[in-house]
Formats: sequence, structure tokens, C-alpha cells
Amino acid sequence: MNPSSGLPRASVLPPIPSARDRAFLESLQSFIRKEKESLLSGGQYDAEQRCIMYSHVFDKVIGHTSGYKPILTTIKQEYDEIINAIKRGRREEVLLHRKLRTLASEPATMMYYRKRASELRERIELIERNSNEIERQIQRLRDERRVSGTDPEKPGTAENLMDPAQPIPGMKIEDSLDMEALTKYRQHLEERRQALKDAIKTRYVPIHLKEELDEKLALALQEKEEEEFINNKLILGYGKRRIVADAISSWVKSDKCISLEEALSLAIAKEDQLKDDVIPADVFDDTDPGKITEGKSLLEYVERFNDLLLSGQYKAAATHAAHSPRGILRNVETMEKFKAAEDRDGQVFPLLLFFEALFGSSSLTKHPINGILTLEGVKCALSRDKVDLVVHWVTQQRITFSEALGDFIKEYGDSEPFHESTCLALAQLIYRKCCNAQKAALCMCLQDQVQGALDYTYQYKRFSLDDYLFLLKNCPTAELIHGLTREWNGKPAALSVGQAVLSLIYTDHKEYGFQLLENIHSCGDRALEQVILNDVACTLEGWVEIAAECLNNGYRQLSERIRSIVTSQDGVVEISSKDEDAKIMEHVFM
Repeated sequence: MNPSSGLPRASVLPPIPSARDRAFLESLQSFIRKEKESLLSGGQYDAEQRCIMYSHVFDKVIGHTSGYKPILTTIKQEYDEIINAIKRGRREEVLLHRKLRTLASEPATMMYYRKRASELRERIELIERNSNEIERQIQRLRDERRVSGTDPEKPGTAENLMDPAQPIPGMKIEDSLDMEALTKYRQHLEERRQALKDAIKTRYVPIHLKEELDEKLALALQEKEEEEFINNKLILGYGKRRIVADAISSWVKSDKCISLEEALSLAIAKEDQLKDDVIPADVFDDTDPGKITEGKSLLEYVERFNDLLLSGQYKAAATHAAHSPRGILRNVETMEKFKAAEDRDGQVFPLLLFFEALFGSSSLTKHPINGILTLEGVKCALSRDKVDLVVHWVTQQRITFSEALGDFIKEYGDSEPFHESTCLALAQLIYRKCCNAQKAALCMCLQDQVQGALDYTYQYKRFSLDDYLFLLKNCPTAELIHGLTREWNGKPAALSVGQAVLSLIYTDHKEYGFQLLENIHSCGDRALEQVILNDVACTLEGWVEIAAECLNNGYRQLSERIRSIVTSQDGVVEISSKDEDAKIMEHVFM
């Protein structure tokens, strides 16, 4: 009730959105849906990409509002700062972890360096002894020759410089004794000498004429392109006139059931087909095919490519090579030519232009690029920090997938933390295309997609025990260890606790294995005993080894508990290392 008037108070209705707001909300929903589909199809639907997508949505909402724009902008800035701080923290964590591993390996590295230095000193001493012995033998031979008067270093006539007993190069022994054969051979050598002098005069030009020749070549190429354009126009015009003439001739010979205008319109409608039939769409087409062979066409195509490359038209040369007939220029030799051009001119990137044109004209089903060129192209793009270009090639399946390519992209991501997530996603896609489930699962684990990696490994029938141990040693996270040592969707555990701990204690991640045992021990006195007794994959000797490692690393209570459980089993006797008789009879008690 309204206290002032005594009338019932009207209920407050929610605000009715305007047509503009409704259209805006619908456009936002459509944008979110399309971006999700795009990311899912590209295999990039992770946390970072979702954050970027919703950040764009937030920007659109801020731009649409008017009254709440300042406060929304402030909120977004705070969230962006928090996200950037988290990313910086992750990068710093990776760098610090690597630095810690480097520092931890310094003692062992120093030991190996000292051992290697000692080996090298021994080899140097051996080489010096051998060198001294060889020098003594050489000096002894020189003394003997000096005494006998056959010193090769003694100055003398031409006969002393050339041994007459040696055969003449290029002649048989019996010919070298024939004066007529010797005379002919001398004439032959004089002719070769004169031919070389003539070749120097006729086949080579001074270097200062290069610029003039380059200008003439450029003008000739330009004139050739203009003539080709005029020639194509004339061919097209001739084709149109031929169609009209043929249509009129056919109409005259027909029963004239349609008018001449209709017949001409039908003929003109075939102009697109005429272009395919008349205009040369391939390098082998020619206005007079009977006068030119396929080999000559290939030779002209290669010469045209060389002209473009020498004149510095790298983009045109790259396109020319990428569309070469029968792939005669889509090879490593052409790549080396572009690489040499890049060494001469550091301002442009001819090699990158070549790979862009090559991959742009290829696909897995048509004109596939071999693995060597694919790897070289990706190396070239990443050396120029063109990660987005590599993403396009991989997602559009423009390249040939190989394990070496995935390894290189993953290593590049390890060296560039800013691109690490993108490179891991690309490497994961490449490994899955190559059916390398081991490395594909590792990339998923490194991207914190442990649950997805476990689903993938359990569904992949050929994922072996060694593959699981590879994952555990290269990405030993608590989530992964928990997933591998427990049942997964009704399937038995991939690894037993003993197997997991044994694989970890001899790596740099042994603390994860000790933490796993500590967690089990903290669940109760019987928990650790049940784990050891039910572990059919790890023997009791293996658990004794685990107990010894626990003791060496400061986990005395855990080591004693494991030893007590193992020694309490029937037929197991703990043997002292000092009892030699017990060592002899060890096989009896085991």
C-alpha cells in the first residue's frame, strides 16, 4: 500500500531491453559461438585462447555501454594486470627451474670436464711422442739421402726436379717410349693451351660490364612481358571472332528454327569455356604446338626463372618456381639458389618468399611438399620470428608432417617462452598426425592438459609401459602421477606405485616419488603395507632399493617402515653387507 494515498503500490517491472541492445547481445553470442568453433577446429581451445576471446567480448561490451564505461574499463584493466602478472610468474618459474637444474648439474659437469681434460692430456702426450718419433725417422731418411747424394731439396737442373723414371701423366708407358706418340701428345697439349687462352678472351667479360648487362636484361624481360600480354589479347580476340563466325556458319546451315541473335547469344555465353580452351593455362600450351617440344618448354621455363632471380625479382621468381610444371623447381636445388641470393642481399628475405609461395600453392592432397623442404621452410620462418606463418601452414595442412618437424617446433618453444604454448599445440597436432602418441601425450601434459592426455593414452591401444614411463620422467606432476597409479574409468592403473617411484628416484624429480610414498604413509599404517603387498609389478627387491634411496635422501622413518614391511614377508631375509658368507648363500634365501 502507498502510505500517502492509501492506494496499492504498483509492482516494479524489469527494464525492457531495446532493439539495439537485443541485436548487440545476439551479435555477442554469435561471435562467441564462431570463435569457439574456430578454436576447437584448430586444436587451440585452451585457457589462454578463451581468455583472449572473452577479453575481446568485454571490450565490445565496454564500447557499447555509456554510463558504466569508466568502471568497466577499470575492472578490465585490473583483470588484465592480474593475468599478465600470472603469465610473468609462469615464465619466471620456468626460467628459474631451468637455472636451478643447471646449477644442480654443475658438479657432475665439472667432474666430466676434468675427466675429459685428463683424457685429452694423455692423447696430447701420445701424439707428441708419435710426432717426435716421426720427426726422427724423417731426419734419419734425410741424412741417408744426403750421404748417398739423392737429396730432393738440393737445387739443380730440371732433371733433378722431375724423376725421369716416373710415367708421363695421360700417357701409357709404351707410348712414352715412342717419339711419334710423344710428338702427337705435345701437339695435343699445345692445342689445349691455345683453346684455354681463346676461352678466356671470348667466354668471359670484365666485371664492370655487369651493371650494363643487368639493365639490358631487365629491359628485355619487360619487353617480353608486354609482348606476351599483347599476344594473349590477340588470341582472345581471335577466339571471340572465331566463335561468332562458327555460330553464323552453323545458323546458315541449320533449319533456322531460332533467330540469328539467339544463336549469337548462345555462342557468346561459351566465352568462359573458350578461355580455358584457347588461352594457354599451362606452360606446355603454345600457339603452335607442333613447332615446340615439351623439353624445350621446360628449358624456357627454367631460363625464365633464372632471369627473374638474377634481376632481383625474388617474389616473381618464387611464384614462378612454386607453380613450375611437374615440380621441376620445387626442390632443394631451387631452395639453395634462394638461400645464396639471401646471403648476397640482407635487406630482403628471398628464401622466406620462396617458402611462402611454395607452401601457398601446396596441400597434402595436391602438390605435397617433401619432409626436407618442410623442415627447412619452418626453420626459415621461425628464424624470422614468423610463428603465425607456421601456424597457418600447419593448421591449413600445407606441409608434410614428420616427427623431426614436431621436435624442432617443440625445441623452439622451449627456447622462446613467449611462444611456448603455441609451439606445444602445434607439436601436439603434428605428433598426432604422425601417430607418435608418446610425444603427443607429453605435449598435452606440458600444456597442463593431464586429463585429456590420460584419456588419449588409455584409448590408444599401442601405448606401452615404456611410453608411460617416458611421460612420467619428462613431466612428473602430481596430477599425472596420481592418474597413472590409479584406476581410470574402470581400467587398471597404467603403473604401479613401485614402478612409478623406481622410475623417479634415478632422475632429477626423485622428490615426487618420495612425496607419493609420504602421502600414502600418511593415510594410515596399513595403507603403505597394502600398496607394497598388492604391487605385482614391482618385486620386493625393488622395494628394498626404494627403501635404501629413502634413507639416502633423509626419509629415515619412511625407509624403516618399508624395510619392516618387506622383511616381515615369508621367505625374505635381510642380509648384512658385511657378512661375506651370507653373500655367498644369498641366492638360497631369495
